[in-house]
Amino acid sequence: MRPTPLDAPARDTAREQERIYVLECTQLLDTEDSETFDRITRLATHVFDAPIALVSLVHQDRQWFKSRCGFDLRETDRDSAFCDRTIELGSVLVVEDTTQDARFHDNPLVVGRHAIRFYAGAPLVLNSGHALGSLCILDRRPRTLDRAQRQRLAEMAAMVVTQIELHQRAGRVNEVTRLPNRAQLVDDLEHLCRDYPGQQRVLMLVDVIGQAALHAAVRAMGIEPLEHALRNIAARLAAALPPGTMLHHVSETRFSILLGAGPRESSERAAIDLLNHMRERFDSGGVSIELRVQAGLVEFDLNAASAADALRKASSAMHEAASSEQSHMWHDPCFDTAHRRAFNLARGVSAGLVRGEFRLVYQPKLNLSLGAFSGVEALARWTHPRYGVVPPGDFVPLVEETALIHEFTEWVLNTALAQLALWERSGISLTMAVNVSSKNLERPGFVDFVREACARHGVSPTHLHIECTENAIMTSQATLDALGHLKALGIQISLDDFGTGYSNLACLFDLPVGMLKLDQSLVMPIETSPRALKLVRSLIDLGHSMGYRMLAEGVETQGVLDLLVAAGCDAIQGYFLSKPLEADSIPTFLGTHRVGDLLQAADGSPRSPLPNT
Repeated sequence: MRPTPLDAPARDTAREQERIYVLECTQLLDTEDSETFDRITRLATHVFDAPIALVSLVHQDRQWFKSRCGFDLRETDRDSAFCDRTIELGSVLVVEDTTQDARFHDNPLVVGRHAIRFYAGAPLVLNSGHALGSLCILDRRPRTLDRAQRQRLAEMAAMVVTQIELHQRAGRVNEVTRLPNRAQLVDDLEHLCRDYPGQQRVLMLVDVIGQAALHAAVRAMGIEPLEHALRNIAARLAAALPPGTMLHHVSETRFSILLGAGPRESSERAAIDLLNHMRERFDSGGVSIELRVQAGLVEFDLNAASAADALRKASSAMHEAASSEQSHMWHDPCFDTAHRRAFNLARGVSAGLVRGEFRLVYQPKLNLSLGAFSGVEALARWTHPRYGVVPPGDFVPLVEETALIHEFTEWVLNTALAQLALWERSGISLTMAVNVSSKNLERPGFVDFVREACARHGVSPTHLHIECTENAIMTSQATLDALGHLKALGIQISLDDFGTGYSNLACLFDLPVGMLKLDQSLVMPIETSPRALKLVRSLIDLGHSMGYRMLAEGVETQGVLDLLVAAGCDAIQGYFLSKPLEADSIPTFLGTHRVGDLLQAADGSPRSPLPNT
């Protein structure tokens, strides 16, 4: 009986291109025979009593056999491929008599010397849904295949798929893009060092989606559309590179490209051309995508030490490009010096606290409302055994990025409260300001720790001021809740660096703070810039109108002090008053500095202290 021809579905060009790309990424095409696959085709001939069994991979214009049992051809053109129909069908295809089937009766494999009369194939569908080819059995006589046999053929095809997946995992590939991964890059570099010792190469690391954009995309679209986009991006990269160029998918959104030896100018040109190509808008799953790609490049020699460090150096250059808002940068040894120092500093914080390398210094605050120095701010200093005096701007951000911030802040609070208690016992009454981070405020138990620390050192919570930035306060509801509980204890809360954070004025309605600290970047120019002075005056008026006390930091001249007093600022601190002092210098400072001299008016008459706001 002549079977009814099956209408093959129209081929989706984009889907087919993706399928071809995934097939190429398996790196199975044109490889040597494999006993792993041959064992399955031999088993298929035995199970189905068939003279021929094949593992077929269907490429763009040809069908290539990874395994052959009973067949002498290594490949055929795609037009002659029975398996192409199996891929299109997506399930087991059985042709009981090829001479009676309109699709195949004039096929060269049917009318030629091979005289194929029977075909049954099951598609090789990866977990990603891409069908690469089929496991098929052929015979030179017409046959039938019952339901149980069809199921058995599909199960054996699944065995082939398992071997393909295992081959890829053993070959170290990225599960999404099917490109060789970072581990494979390491192997490939080792092989190059062995085969071409001493030659020079360039490694280019390309980040196609920044971490922030990646997380936003996942939240907006989900994982599956993003994976589809990454496959399209990988395919675009592969298509833009010269044949034989090593392309690896080394992390979620980063790809490495190994460029050949040659002058740096040629590598620079190749990098620019590639980045420009990747920035061109393209369509992925009906969504128009425009990438903001950045790259780092490094030249290295093919020896074990240089090759092993190439990816790290390219990554360092890429991060420098991102921070400098450049499209790409070449690695410079100075990058390593700065990063290694930062790494060593971060690693040394805990030990430094134990060994006593840290200390606190205290910067006096002038309360203009009272006409007296009534408080200090505790500031950490670090004398490192290797790097000497480390500026706070070098180590504080490192500490804030890690869990060390909790240990560090607890040390600062305990040390500051112990010193405050010592001053109080000697008759000096001051408030102590301590900086905390959002991570501190979000940590369960932080409020209890502060309460217990005050009790342990015998310090009233009203003498403790907590300072935190607007950025820290606005991170979560947990930070606001913690500040509310601290305020309920009697602790004053100050908003540090006001005017340089989110600048979300709406947040001022509900913040549990009593003081706003004008950042020094706003304060320092007011003596020479009328616009800066107008801004500071406006901020002071705004703060007062909402019930906040206003403190200006970064006061370095008498002129700036006079302008702030005239503007009604409540408190100031800065180098004009005093640099941060060691603890034992505070009593002497308080006893020798005449506030009246600082508040002397320009005409020589004394300025009366401002009323408390």
